Formats: sequence, structure tokens, C-alpha cells
Amino acid sequence: MIKHKSAFLSGVSIYICFCILVASDSISNVFKTGSFAINILFSEILAFILPTIFMIALIRGNNKIRIPASTKQFKPKNIRFAIYLGIITCLISFLLNIFFLNLGNQDVSGVNPLGIDGRDIQRNFILYLIGLVIIPAFTKEIYFRGVLFTVFSRYAGTKIAIILSALVFAMLYLSFYTFAGAFILGLVLAWLTYIFKSIWYSVITHSVNTLCYLFMIWITDTYSAFGIWKYIIPVCLFILLLFIYMALVSTEKLLLSGRVPHFKPCTRPAKQAVCILTLNLGAIIFIISFFAKTVFKVI
Repeated sequence: MIKHKSAFLSGVSIYICFCILVASDSISNVFKTGSFAINILFSEILAFILPTIFMIALIRGNNKIRIPASTKQFKPKNIRFAIYLGIITCLISFLLNIFFLNLGNQDVSGVNPLGIDGRDIQRNFILYLIGLVIIPAFTKEIYFRGVLFTVFSRYAGTKIAIILSALVFAMLYLSFYTFAGAFILGLVLAWLTYIFKSIWYSVITHSVNTLCYLFMIWITDTYSAFGIWKYIIPVCLFILLLFIYMALVSTEKLLLSGRVPHFKPCTRPAKQAVCILTLNLGAIIFIISFFAKTVFKVI
């Protein structure tokens, strides 16, 4: 019997996800459709649904995973709040990506790590909406916030679970230049799942985030020849501050209503909980593979 079975299986599932994402080019060739969006869709479904099924199938009994999917607080004001956060995290990610690319003397085109053609977005918008925005947001949220966050919370309490799930989420973007923005997005998505006891708000925020980022890719790719890069940063900062203000107003109302639950404490020493979740065999193999891929470029 494996001690801390759920923690071990979570590490294995993360590694499975990593392997599928790294092999996404090969997967795209197998499911070749001529559409970049559809190829990405197949890769994302395999990368996140298979580990989800793996975890749910193997963790049974008292530790059975129950995906938080309540619709009790599904109200227009909460949906608006989720949309605000999607726009905010998109703009923060975009600006941070530019900052770290400049810091590393990389071309600013790195804000588009998948190399998506702006004209292709315009021609096949519905495919991109389904293949890169809606379905990937759903599959990722089921896995990261529905499965991993649930398991991490049992071992380490809410605060550590939010941080660790966001860390894994950012690492699976497989790029140091996009790491900071993805980490912030992961923190927000885990927090949303916790306060609303549901993945649906994180799905909305995630979808809005990706849709906005696609818009940023389209507009910078389409109008780069017209010098748009001179204006994009100040415009983004202005819009960011506006939506931060609106999100803060919504957050204040949530706090005053008393509907934001306190974080659940860790039932064991924090250091021990982190070690259980990060130093099991599955997690160690994933961490080594991550650095081999992103730092040493040997995978």
C-alpha cells in the first residue's frame, strides 16, 4: 500500500500531462486536420482529460474526488466579477511576458509562444473560440482546480493548495518567459474555485483570459507594421487600472456580504505537507523533466 497515495498519484498525473504536452507536435500530426486550432484542441483534451480520468478512477473510497461544480452562487454580479478578473489577468500576463522577454533580450514576438497567425484567427474565429478558448478552459479547470486543488487542499490546507496548484499550472506552460503571468492566473483561478465552491467561475475567468489574449495576439500581429507596439503598453496599463478598480469594488461587496470563506488551515505542519506533495516519486520526475525541457533543452 502506497503511503499518501493521493499525493503520489497527483504527481504521476502531472507527469502524464507534461509528457502529452511535450509530445503535442506528434499528437497534432496524428490528428492532422489542417486547422491549427483543432490540432491544439486534441492535444489539450488528451493532456488534461486523461490525467483527470486517471485520478478519479484510482482515488476511491473516503478519498474519492468530487469536482466542485455548484451553481448556487451563479449570479450576474459574480459572473461580472469573473469576467473582470479574466481581463485583468490577461493584461497582467501580456505585460509581464513583454517585460521578461525584454529582460532576456528576446524578441517581443515571444508574447505569441504558439506562433499563431493573426489572419488565421480572423479567418477561423469560431474554431479558435471552441478549440483554444472554451473547451481548453473547461478541461484545464476540471484537472487543475477540480482534481489537483482538491487533493492538495486535503494535505496542505487552502493557502498552500492555491500556491502549489498555481505553480504546477504555470510550469505546464513550459516557458520561463510566460511563467509569472500564468502563475498569477493560477492563483486567481484557484481562489475563485475556493470562494464559490465551484469550477464554473474559474472556467469563465479562464475563457475570458484566453479570449482577450487571442485578441492581443491578433491586434499586435495584424497592426505591427503600423507601429502598434508604441501604443500597446500604455493602452493596456490604462485598461488594466480601470478593470482593477471595478474588480476591487466587486471584491469589497463580496467581503462585506460575508460570503468569502476563511482559508482552511493545514492539518499537519506546512513543511511536511509541502514535502508530501512535492517530494513523491511522480512529482520529482515531473520537476526534473520540467527543468530538462525549459532550462537545459534536452527534451
